[in-house]
Order: sequence, then C-alpha cells, then structure tokens
Amino acid sequence: MQDLIQTPTSAAPVAIDENRLAQLRQKAALVAAVRPWKPEEGDTLEGQIVGSRKESGPFGEQPQMLVQTPEGGVFSVWLTRWLMEQLRAQQATAGSLVSLTFLGKEQSKTGKTFNRYSLVVA
Repeated sequence: MQDLIQTPTSAAPVAIDENRLAQLRQKAALVAAVRPWKPEEGDTLEGQIVGSRKESGPFGEQPQMLVQTPEGGVFSVWLTRWLMEQLRAQQATAGSLVSLTFLGKEQSKTGKTFNRYSLVVA
C-alpha cells in the first residue's frame, strides 16, 4: 500500500468525477449512520435492504445485512446461516423490503442455544 501512496511533487489539480464523488459521500454517510440491531424477544425490524458488509464479531468475520427503516435509521443485522438461506430462498436483493422478528433464544436437539427469527421479504 505504501507504494501506492506517494507524496505529490506538484500541487496539480485532480479531475474528480462529481457523480462518483456524490456516490462516495452517500455511501460514507450511510456507513457512519449504521447502528447494530440488538433485539429483545418479540422485536421486529422493518425496512429496506440497503446493502451488506462483513464485520468482525464474536465468531470471526461474518456478513451483516444493512436495513434502513421508514424513519431513516440504518441497522446492521448479523446474518446467521438460516437467515442467509431465507434471504436467498425469498430472492432478497438490495432494495427489497424485509420484516425480521426476533422470536427469542431456543435450544437445538444437540443442546446448542441459537436465536430464532421470522423473516418475510417483499
């Protein structure tokens, strides 16, 4: 990376595409506004999928879905394998509407605790 960043020898103006700059600013504002969704049993998150990202979490690097609510808030949701499968099965894409309800913690047949959700995509 250090080879890519060099100190300019002159202060020549740089031509920047205004559309790309506007897109960058919009993306930066979205990233700065993201809050983690920390639901309690029965909580529902409704809104539009505005993107995804990978973040480091308690189980290493994992994907997150970014959902913007009608009020304008942007929330990140950790994507479990089940949620990923449901998003694929319901053909979710950026721009899709989602209703995600946290149904609580349950225990699998093997004794492992997991979060149960309900997911509807439109």
